[in-house]
Amino acid sequence: MIETPRLRLRRLRASDEPDLIALDSDPDVMRYVGSPPGCRSPQETAERVKQRLAADHGPLGFWLVEPRDRGGLLGLCALIRMPSGDDVELAYRLARRSWGQGIATEAAGALVDHGLRAATLPQIVAVTYPENLASQRVLEKVGFTHRGLVHYKGVRAAHYVITPAPSYQV
Repeated sequence: MIETPRLRLRRLRASDEPDLIALDSDPDVMRYVGSPPGCRSPQETAERVKQRLAADHGPLGFWLVEPRDRGGLLGLCALIRMPSGDDVELAYRLARRSWGQGIATEAAGALVDHGLRAATLPQIVAVTYPENLASQRVLEKVGFTHRGLVHYKGVRAAHYVITPAPSYQV
């Protein structure tokens, strides 16, 4: 479990399935998610949620974002292997009621810190659709650097990278 002043990021549970299906069935939430972006069929959405629930990725994987003081899905974030190469990707999406409150930045920052420190990743990458300016602002606030455009799962995507801050010894 990862906690911030307002949030708790925890591993997925079977009881999260209905909320995760609802999240991934919202066209506004899924506008910039996937390749191609958008909602999938109800059957495919349910199957993808079941796969996430069954997966064990060690220090990587999917994390439910909820308020620290009570339960309730605010969103989903993940550290997952990129389709090719050794890079690990930060991914996230929030329920609409969670937008505009700094939750994405707080959750992404906590998961990046976990990935770079606890999982000792040498770097974390993120990709967004070029027109997804809100997500790009989140990445920049967390400390990611824009590295141009890349081809990702058949689409052009904005590419971001973050590495651990150097530690200086005096």
